[in-house]
Amino acid sequence: MPSSADHPQYVVLDHIVTPDTNEIALGEQVTRLEPKSMEVLVHLFAHAGEVVSRDQLQDAIWGDVIVGDDSLTNAIIKIRKAFKDDARNPRVIETIPKRGYRLIADVSPFVPQRAVERKSGSVLVAGAGLLAVMAGLFFTFWTPDDPIPEVVVRADDRVHVAVAQFQNISGDPSQDYLAQGVQQSVLTGLVGVQQIAASQLGTGVAADYYLEGNVLRAGERIRIDTRLSDAETGVILSTQRHDRAFSDLLEVQALIEVDLVAALALDIDLAHRTAQSRGLTDSIEAYDLFLQARAALLPRDLQSNTRARALYQQAIQRDPSFARAYGGLALTHAADFRNGWVRDTDHALKQAQAMAETALGIDPNLPEQYWVIGYVQTQRRNFTAAETALNEARKRDPGYADALALLGGIRTYTGQPADTVPLLRDAMRLRPDAGYLYFLLLGRAYYFLDDCAQAQINLGEAITRNPSNTEARLYSAACMVRQGDVEGAAWEVEEVLSIDPAFSIKVFWATYPMTAQAQIAALTSDLGKAGLQ
Repeated sequence: MPSSADHPQYVVLDHIVTPDTNEIALGEQVTRLEPKSMEVLVHLFAHAGEVVSRDQLQDAIWGDVIVGDDSLTNAIIKIRKAFKDDARNPRVIETIPKRGYRLIADVSPFVPQRAVERKSGSVLVAGAGLLAVMAGLFFTFWTPDDPIPEVVVRADDRVHVAVAQFQNISGDPSQDYLAQGVQQSVLTGLVGVQQIAASQLGTGVAADYYLEGNVLRAGERIRIDTRLSDAETGVILSTQRHDRAFSDLLEVQALIEVDLVAALALDIDLAHRTAQSRGLTDSIEAYDLFLQARAALLPRDLQSNTRARALYQQAIQRDPSFARAYGGLALTHAADFRNGWVRDTDHALKQAQAMAETALGIDPNLPEQYWVIGYVQTQRRNFTAAETALNEARKRDPGYADALALLGGIRTYTGQPADTVPLLRDAMRLRPDAGYLYFLLLGRAYYFLDDCAQAQINLGEAITRNPSNTEARLYSAACMVRQGDVEGAAWEVEEVLSIDPAFSIKVFWATYPMTAQAQIAALTSDLGKAGLQ
């Protein structure tokens, strides 16, 4: 297998692949892969044109470490996303049913030019070892023949810090949640600093600085290493190592923020930013369970929802005043209602409301708690109450993107999709690291605006980020019908039924909070033409 020492960089379909920094660049747009995903890609480079079985890949990349099938599947999904590769019409990686994968794109070594200038804010295309990541402006995947996607711009003069995904270096995949949780907690903490605009790395926003981190838990100790570098020059400004007892995790996360602020020479008082001020807990056991629950909730399926609820409940048992854990618990009950995962959906919704109100009662100052209230009220179709709660969230944090996004979603539910688009654009600018849901909300609005070209760009991004989300696939199928691609629409319907064999339109509308009858009729008609009843 070729290593980065054999060829520091490769060219694949005009993309420059740099294994040393886990980056794939197309012009000024750079995507950063997880190390394991890059290792999968480099292994496929070594066997270009050959069918490589899943077992071969898992043995070569993970060795004796036992991982689930999802680890390799997710790695392939992330590689395809970086290349904008379509699994149905692949140009880079082809799936060979029941056998494995084959790299079908041409691969060649890349010899860097001395320098490449760009018009605004010159950056150099660096050789291996530098962190000169070129931040692009495009939010959704785009080729010259596509409609122009949403564009992200710098909205202010705050110091912008892009936070890379923290790496779990323990060798134990079961600890991935911890690295993800630490990264998200640090990112959330930085977002709350007025002078800093923070986002996740690889989201297409121009950054001034990059923050990277490694997390290692060994027994009752935890070590977190961080590195802050200048985005333009790659010069490392600060490296910090915190090797402490695991019980000090909350304090260590706060110290990382203090270190960062000091390195940036910002005059900011962080003394008041305690764990409790963020709705956290003094119990490290409760906090660890909370991080596990939040990670478990991400797939948004029945199994993960059930596991997340159990973990949130355990966190609350250890700290009955853990406000954010109650908020998470509310979301699991709302998911039961929305997806029809329980027989008594009305009871599930009442439970969601009760848990959301409990969270708010414990800590009425957190914008997140008002968002949870707003989300639950949206499921109840109490849109006025939902908007009131979301506006309360924005009063406490004017830059709270999730509140804007949900407000935009409500506009579509009530038949005003044209009002959704600017709200989602603003939300995306505020939170460029947003997950699949923002793209789904925007794609849904464009569908009802009869702009399926723009809708498919955003729905495609939503599906790439969360392949198991049935709602994005439903709207994608409906758009395909409008574009005359009935065969493609039928394929999307098959995917929906493979994810949820019991799916039916009747059940879908029973809990879907849309009230605009014309829109309900339009979507039902299009999905019927795609073969979904």
